Amino acid sequence: MSTRGIASGGAWLPAVVGCVLLAGCAQEAAPQGRTERQTADAYVRALNARDVDALVRLGPPGYEEVEADAREVIAAEGGRGLEIDGVEVSHEFGDDVASTQLTGKARDGGSFTAYVQMSRHDGTWVVVLGHAPGGDGGAAAATGAP
Repeated sequence: MSTRGIASGGAWLPAVVGCVLLAGCAQEAAPQGRTERQTADAYVRALNARDVDALVRLGPPGYEEVEADAREVIAAEGGRGLEIDGVEVSHEFGDDVASTQLTGKARDGGSFTAYVQMSRHDGTWVVVLGHAPGGDGGAAAATGAP
């Protein structure tokens, strides 16, 4: 093989790499639903408004006893005028499960810490409320120290 063949044959390599990179960039991004932070904000808005329906909408679709868990959480923590100062998200158990720690202030000036378990369903983050159909139940999202 001549030097000319190697040089001209190697000239296509950067073009191919460039096309592959462009093709990867041109692909549509996967649909992104509500993020962990957006879910945390919606969770606190629902608590502050004592809005059971809004909290239920943050739960996993198709789960059982979501409304009962939402009512329990609202009864315990609702209407406190919470403002989020910080959100720490941990994915210790995989990309689709989040343990979220919310910190901030309550209307009365006191601080609050809430631990909210979330999972990703069809690209959107939901608050773990209720239990899967046929499951034996589970704990509602905790809003106090574990």
